[in-house]
Amino acid sequence: MFTVELEEDHSRIVSMDEKAEHEDIEMYLEEDRTVYVRQYCEELKEFQLLIMSYQQLTDLFASLQSPEGMHEAIIDKVG
Repeated sequence: MFTVELEEDHSRIVSMDEKAEHEDIEMYLEEDRTVYVRQYCEELKEFQLLIMSYQQLTDLFASLQSPEGMHEAIIDKVG
């Protein structure tokens, strides 16, 4: 299950583990195409943060449907 919240300068997506075994994952997509992914770590009592470009996020999604090897995801610009 996930939620999507659209703000003026970013989008926020929260993915909730359906089996409640893992903490929620929050993803922030900023206007400048920077992507922040964070998850709370109960052991450390703090959020763990990943910062990446939108291109890197696209690569991760594309990799789910790719065979072994080196690949390049091409993003079609719309509009």
